[in-house]
Amino acid sequence: MGIQQNSNYVVVAGDGTAYVGPTTTPAPTNAATALNAGFLEMGFISEEGATFTQTQEVTDINAWQSFFPIRRITTGRGVTVSFAMREWNKRAVEFATGGTIAINSAEWKLTPPSPSAVSEKSIVLEWLDVAKKYRLYIPKGIVAEDVEVNLSRTAAADLPITFAASDPGAGGNIYTLFTTDPAFSS
Repeated sequence: MGIQQNSNYVVVAGDGTAYVGPTTTPAPTNAATALNAGFLEMGFISEEGATFTQTQEVTDINAWQSFFPIRRITTGRGVTVSFAMREWNKRAVEFATGGTIAINSAEWKLTPPSPSAVSEKSIVLEWLDVAKKYRLYIPKGIVAEDVEVNLSRTAAADLPITFAASDPGAGGNIYTLFTTDPAFSS
């Protein structure tokens, strides 16, 4: 007997939050316990929410005797989280650009990072579906794609983020997903 259809198993991420912290911030251990204070909330995210992507690169091994691959080898994997931050504040702009912001009187000044600088961070993405809570933790990664901001009089000037996970080392997982969703117990 296979899996039965059950509408309670459908997940709708009705609300969510992104948190960013240094890679040294203690990792979450479940979906419900409060995050370590090192993880800072990034503020409003656009109504499109977030996108989690897990990729796999496969190389086909072919043979003279077959039109079809005789074997496939996984040669790489990747994990990204993408979302558009709607708020422009110190945390969000520093995370998006990798730069640093200093306040001089009543004025902020953004200094971009040096060309060779790599700003590694940890990220936690949480979402809720009524009472079901999900928490995705990526221990190490960087903002890996262009941060292209459209400035228009008819739309929000979002800060688009594509955060790419890196190998955390020491046998750690590239990501961990925690949930309180009872569908996983059946």
